[in-house]
Amino acid sequence: MKQSKLWMSLFVTGGMFCAVMAADAEPAEAAKPADAKPAEAAKPELWAKLPEVVAQIGDQKITKKEVIDSFLKQLPGGQLPQGIPPEMLDQAAPGIVKGYVDQKLMEVALEKSGIKPSEAFALQALNEQVKEFSAAELEGLKQQLAIQGKTLEQQIAENAKNPEFQKQIAFQKLLEDKALKGISVTEADAKAYYDANANQFKTPADKEGTVRASHILIMAQKDKATEAEQKAALEKATKLMETLKKDPSQFEALAKSESQCPSGQNGGSLGAFGKGQMVPEFEKAVFELKEGEMAGPVKTDFGYHIIRRDKAQGEVVEPFDKVKEQLTQFLKAQKEQKAVMDYIAGLEKSSNVKFHVEMPAMN
Repeated sequence: MKQSKLWMSLFVTGGMFCAVMAADAEPAEAAKPADAKPAEAAKPELWAKLPEVVAQIGDQKITKKEVIDSFLKQLPGGQLPQGIPPEMLDQAAPGIVKGYVDQKLMEVALEKSGIKPSEAFALQALNEQVKEFSAAELEGLKQQLAIQGKTLEQQIAENAKNPEFQKQIAFQKLLEDKALKGISVTEADAKAYYDANANQFKTPADKEGTVRASHILIMAQKDKATEAEQKAALEKATKLMETLKKDPSQFEALAKSESQCPSGQNGGSLGAFGKGQMVPEFEKAVFELKEGEMAGPVKTDFGYHIIRRDKAQGEVVEPFDKVKEQLTQFLKAQKEQKAVMDYIAGLEKSSNVKFHVEMPAMN
């Protein structure tokens, strides 16, 4: 992922998954009852492996309490989800401590740099970054925001007004100025990596017992969509199916333009899957089809699907020309990550940072 797109994940809260996958997964908001008490994990005794002073920046002591308080402020309602074992928090503690200290150092560096977080600065940066999106990335983002009832412009304006987001944009600018200048990856670099790691670009043949399918989803979620919305979704899906019966070759194009599942960006392809990986209605329809056949509209709790069973796939080796751009971005991101880590390490050294929590070895 390009450094300039790191903010993109903040656009869509809660993340987005393909609506037919993980049928038994519960929505995140359902996990916490309305009358939930403050999570026990927030109590200091569950952070028993942390000393009272977890780090020092020069003579400034960083206490366990301020790190925990800062960490909890970032969580919904200031509480940890119920059921997290203390052992998991103990394992995460070094990273939490380091993240808190490094943010303090970045704030000092930001102030010295003269970069001022502001709504105007964030708005300008976001609009510039949007211009770097591919058409597919932009369309996928717009579709996900549309599900939330927002436009891209509204989300950009909302993020730009958020003081924490403004700070993150300023941090990004600082890193671009101090750590990321001049980083590049040539085609020769990418080809050398490709040749040395050939197995990474092989896709094994589909496993026995799996099927391969694509779909177009017109969303009308159970218990959320009104009767009128359900009817409209069914009518739209029915018209799409009629169009595809006349010209099946339009499937990929219609998936990209009409499907409300992120798989639409890939022409609706869901890849290969076995039984138990899809919601029952979807699974039944797919396994009853022969390769190349279509079915729909198929109703599930997520809406109406037009489904096509695709041809099983043997082992595929992606040619270099096909993966060149993505591989180049991946290698550049690796270099950028190392450069940022080196820059942070430099800040820690120059600020005489001492951690009183054992830090995991860095690769």
